[in-house]
Amino acid sequence: MITEQECIEWTGQNQNVQPWALIVPATNSYVESLPSIDRKEDGSWAETTRLGAILLAARWYTRKDSASGTTGALDGAIYVSRYDADIARLLNIDSMSKPMVG
Repeated sequence: MITEQECIEWTGQNQNVQPWALIVPATNSYVESLPSIDRKEDGSWAETTRLGAILLAARWYTRKDSASGTTGALDGAIYVSRYDADIARLLNIDSMSKPMVG
């Protein structure tokens, strides 16, 4: 599981921290529900899973201000992708999922 503090430190976003209270539990719940995440022998999340979860939470934090997928900038709009291949690789989702038997 990841914590709000880890996400705040990762993003450097320490001004508007209230959204993390919603984003981090949702991220933890989503990642925990995935069938093929990497785990340590004790059942806790492997570091690749933890990093993927932090990156996913950071993406959701960015998207909170861009529900349509774009955000404003001085020189125009910036597209905020809904998909990140690095997150898919770290969490073994989509086309990056591990083969499963049975």
